[in-house]
Amino acid sequence: MAERTIYIVSKNDVTVMRDYVNQRVNSKIIDDAKNGDAFSWENPHDLTLTFSGDRTALTFEDADGVLSDDPFANERLQDQRLTEQVKIDGKTYKPTDETVRWSGKGQVNVENEYEVTLFDDAGNEYRMVGVSITEGYSTSVVGVTFDGPFPPPGTSLHYIQGVSTYNGTGQTLAIPSDPVCFLAGTLIETPDGARAIETLKAGMRVLTLENGTQTIRWTGRNVVCGLGRLAPICIRAGALDNARDLYVSPNHRILLRSSFAELNFGQGEVLVPAKALVNGVSVLRVPMRRADYLHLMLDTHDLVFSEGIASESLFAGHVAAHALGHDAMAELDEIFPDLRHLSQVTSHMGLTARETQYLMHQACPDAVQAVRLGAGVTPR
Repeated sequence: MAERTIYIVSKNDVTVMRDYVNQRVNSKIIDDAKNGDAFSWENPHDLTLTFSGDRTALTFEDADGVLSDDPFANERLQDQRLTEQVKIDGKTYKPTDETVRWSGKGQVNVENEYEVTLFDDAGNEYRMVGVSITEGYSTSVVGVTFDGPFPPPGTSLHYIQGVSTYNGTGQTLAIPSDPVCFLAGTLIETPDGARAIETLKAGMRVLTLENGTQTIRWTGRNVVCGLGRLAPICIRAGALDNARDLYVSPNHRILLRSSFAELNFGQGEVLVPAKALVNGVSVLRVPMRRADYLHLMLDTHDLVFSEGIASESLFAGHVAAHALGHDAMAELDEIFPDLRHLSQVTSHMGLTARETQYLMHQACPDAVQAVRLGAGVTPR
C-alpha cells in the first residue's frame, strides 16, 4: 500500500449561518450529516459556510488512490488505516496495528462520510467532503476537505435548497498526491550534465529512468515554513552513494533496490518516502525558517536523477492543490487540460513509511541501495 495525506478544515473551524435570519447554526451539523442530510432536514433554508483556521493533515495507508466510505469487509478493515498521530479540535487520534473492528485495541481509520455541493457568489460549484475518523465502532466527522482546490481565503460558500445535492452512500474522493519537491540547489541530470533545479525551465530536457530524455512541461516553486512537518529531509552525501547532500520534501519518494524488498513485497525496486529513511545520522530532518521547494512536471510521470539518485517527478494526476496554490493550479490546468481526470500509473511499487522502516530494519544498510545514475544504471 501507498501512504497518502489529505488536508481538512476541522469542524470547529467551519461556521454555518442561516441566510434568511443571519443566525449561526450549531457546528454539529458537520458531524450530524453523517446520519443523513442534516443540511436539509435540520435547516430547511439556504445556508452560508465559511472556513477558517489552519488545515490539518491526515495520513493513512491507501490501496487504490480513493478515499471511500466504510472501507471494511465484514468486521475487517481493508484500507485507509491511520498511520500518523493527529490532534483535531483538542482530541488526539493515535494509529494502531489492529484491523479488526471490535477487537480490544480497535482499528483507527479515515473515511469519506458524505459529499455536499456548494456554490460561491459567482455560481462556481465546489464539492465539499465530510471526513471522519472511526475508532472501533465510534465514527466522528472531524472536518471537511474539497474535491479540487479549497475556496480562496475569505470566500463564502452556499448550500442552496433545491439546487445543492447531498450524498452519503457510496461516494468516493480521488486522493491528491503530495507534490514531490526538491530544495533549491539540487542538481538534476540533463543530457548536457547536472544543473541546479532552479535553472531548469519548461522546454528543457532531463534524463529519466523509464523514458530516456523527457521534456519539462512545467516548473513550480513554493517557499514555505520549513520548521514543522514540511522541514526538508537531508540524505547526506554517501548515505545512498550520493556525492552531495540531497534535500527533498518529506513525502518525496526515492527508488531503492533490495533483495529483501523482493522477498517481502514481491518487487526488487520500490519507491519509498524520504521521511521513512530518517535515522538522525545519515538521513535527517533539517528544519529551516524558509524552505525553497521546486517541482518538475513531465508529459509522463517518471523518475529523474537528483544528485544522481532516481526520485520522482511531479505527478500530473490529482496533484495537491492545497500545496501548489490557485495560480499554479490554473497554469497547470491550462497546460494539462485533463489534469484532474488522469489516473495514476507508476512503474514501481510504493511503500508506506511503516513498510519502508520494516524493510530497513530487516536488511543491513548494504542490502538496500539507491538506484543511481553512473552505478550500472542507464535510462531505459
